[in-house]
Amino acid sequence: MSTLDLLLQLDEQKIRKPKKEVEVKRLSEVSGDKVVFKIEALTPVKMDEIQELAIDKDNDRINTAGLQAMTVVEGVKDPNFKSKELMDKFNVYTPKDLINKILLPGEVLTLYNMIGEISGFDGGAIEEIKN
Repeated sequence: MSTLDLLLQLDEQKIRKPKKEVEVKRLSEVSGDKVVFKIEALTPVKMDEIQELAIDKDNDRINTAGLQAMTVVEGVKDPNFKSKELMDKFNVYTPKDLINKILLPGEVLTLYNMIGEISGFDGGAIEEIKN
């Protein structure tokens, strides 16, 4: 059976974005209970949007911290960093500011990497077939 035939037989409803739950240990220690973030793979369209927002048009460079923060905003589904209630609680105006207030830089980077991994950037998503 050809690859085309296999793809044509796939149930579109079963093709879902990978998800994962991760614990933010420092926040768990502070709260006295497990603080678990639910993360989800990003679509190619969402990745393009985030990368476009992270480009500094004046210097033609990518704002790495902005790229990482926006990836975390979009990839973390729970808690919702776009929550007005959560932003009000921490006295910030944007989801990016909220992330920077709650998380340490290393935690942002780790979440960014984990979201990248489940989005197919782990290097093991596609494998070369050797004949």
